[in-house]
Amino acid sequence: MKEHRKLSKQHIVKKKYQIRVQDELVPVTEEVYLTYYRMRRRELHLQEKDAIPDLISPRVEDIVVDKLMAQRLHDCIKQLTDKEQEIIDGLFFQEKSESMMATEIGISQQLVNYRKQKILIKLKKLLNL
Repeated sequence: MKEHRKLSKQHIVKKKYQIRVQDELVPVTEEVYLTYYRMRRRELHLQEKDAIPDLISPRVEDIVVDKLMAQRLHDCIKQLTDKEQEIIDGLFFQEKSESMMATEIGISQQLVNYRKQKILIKLKKLLNL
């Protein structure tokens, strides 16, 4: 049995490590080999990561379009009457309920809703949508 172990140890071949440098295989130590391929895998991972689009962050084009649309909307709101502006400001910018707006301006909630719908149609026409 001892002879068997001796034979096995004699037959163990040390693995040779090589890396490719300019189309030529260069012998290196195991440590150099492992470090090289870890760096190479990391580099490939980063390249793949760069190729994947960032779906979380907004695209620059979308930010610009949103900004332009917001400016256009504000320009159209300036064309509304003072009462219409008051309703839009209260409902959409101050986030008041229709009931709160009705109490503030002294009309029914149903009338606030009706005027809101009419104002939104008017804004849509002014925006050419």
